[in-house]
Amino acid sequence: MTERCGDMVAVSKESIGALFDEYADMVYRIALNIVRNAEEAQDVVMDTFVALMKQTEFSDEGHIKAWLIRTAENKAINVVRSCRVRRSVPLDEVLENTLAAPLTEGESEVLDMVMRLPEKLRTTVYMFYYEDMSAAEIAKALGITEATVYKRLERGRKTLKTDMEGAAI
Repeated sequence: MTERCGDMVAVSKESIGALFDEYADMVYRIALNIVRNAEEAQDVVMDTFVALMKQTEFSDEGHIKAWLIRTAENKAINVVRSCRVRRSVPLDEVLENTLAAPLTEGESEVLDMVMRLPEKLRTTVYMFYYEDMSAAEIAKALGITEATVYKRLERGRKTLKTDMEGAAI
């Protein structure tokens, strides 16, 4: 899929298609959760992969995945900030744009809360719980220690617990 260049992994034009096939759904889910609009989410997917084509090297394949997650989040947030996205979406459009495996109401609320966490916590929690990455994989992808991953997960869980308790009142 990608080429090794010493200690680095190079993204070639030939490998972009395979990376797109592997990660486009993940990028779309991240974007859709933030922008709440299917067309805007598709634009974020395209923008993310265009940006990937401009990148030359990554430390490993896990770094590519982490980079895609962060880039998709940032691009989606930029779309929301630019006010291109309608602030209210009709219910039928939301239902039409659900994932292949629709989330239950509770799962959707939790994902919304996760996506509102500060960036460092959000990325770590999302990678751990939604992309099933191990602490070691996350640490390597983000260039941090495993201890930092566990600390961010702990802070993220604590913040989510506080948010959930506040929402229940």
